[in-house]
Amino acid sequence: MTSSPLSPKGPWYIAFHRLSRNVSAMLSLCILVLITIACLLAPFYAHTIAHTDPFTSNVAGTLILNGKKMDIMQPNDNPLHLGLSPIGPTWHSTYFLGADSQGRDVAARLLYGGRNSLLISSCAALLCLILATFIGVTAGFSTKIVDTFLSRFMDIMWAIPVYLLAISLSVVTVNSGLRIGPFVIESNNLLIPIMIIALVYVPYASRPIRGRVITLRQAEFVTAAHCLGIPRWRIIVQDILPNITITLVVLGPLIMAMSLLAESALSFLSIGVQAPAASWGTIIQDGEGLIYTRPMVAIAPGLAIVIVVLALNTLGDALRDALDIRETNHTETP
Repeated sequence: MTSSPLSPKGPWYIAFHRLSRNVSAMLSLCILVLITIACLLAPFYAHTIAHTDPFTSNVAGTLILNGKKMDIMQPNDNPLHLGLSPIGPTWHSTYFLGADSQGRDVAARLLYGGRNSLLISSCAALLCLILATFIGVTAGFSTKIVDTFLSRFMDIMWAIPVYLLAISLSVVTVNSGLRIGPFVIESNNLLIPIMIIALVYVPYASRPIRGRVITLRQAEFVTAAHCLGIPRWRIIVQDILPNITITLVVLGPLIMAMSLLAESALSFLSIGVQAPAASWGTIIQDGEGLIYTRPMVAIAPGLAIVIVVLALNTLGDALRDALDIRETNHTETP
């Protein structure tokens, strides 16, 4: 008698046990959870700790530093003291990471931007996997004509550089929005970058899913189901989809990491998240002109992107190793 997947001898239990012993995977998961919680607490930080609106220009604002009232925009450090630069990181004041060129709190904008960046990348990864699963299962479990058509169409999308395709789609929608039948999605709606990023990464996810479906299609239990006259849709639901779950779980963090990079690039080019909303890419754009005077404006979101992408890739590799079927089938639970 075979054990259930969640029993002490089941494959999912064994995989979870192996993953829990992976120090780098657990550390990456903790980092992702902490960053997510911090970003969710952005309104609390902005209104309770920073006491500022991170979306409103504050070039004439002041703050209390070491008991003295100071202007947020300070004279430049050049010999003539011409022009103004935002105050830099103060560490022990409300402007923890300093201000940007409009006098807005960088730390508060970093948290708000993280909310949008993580939301867009996670939703784009989920939508991408849904579309890729539909295409991969349809191509791998249909006739040769359908498989050839879908595979060549995915190859065409694969041949187009990711960012070139994403930029092209974004430029079309950035001004007029997106019209789908009777529905109109405004250009500042986060659904637009979510849909664009999901579409451009579908070929990257559909190919391994299609390969897995083709392998399962030749399995004995699928052949036996065909011989018993079980409908194709039931075979897909009961036999194919449960067996590609591992592939989807492994692809999830990796697609999310690539989606985060794509979203940051599009927002940096002003064709992703639109003002007054913020993302890590838009904050890097805000800090581009301050890179020599107040580099923290650009370094902080860039460092956040690096940490999240590294954690997601590490977690994805650990999931792949933990869910490896060949090793799981021969692993005994201690």
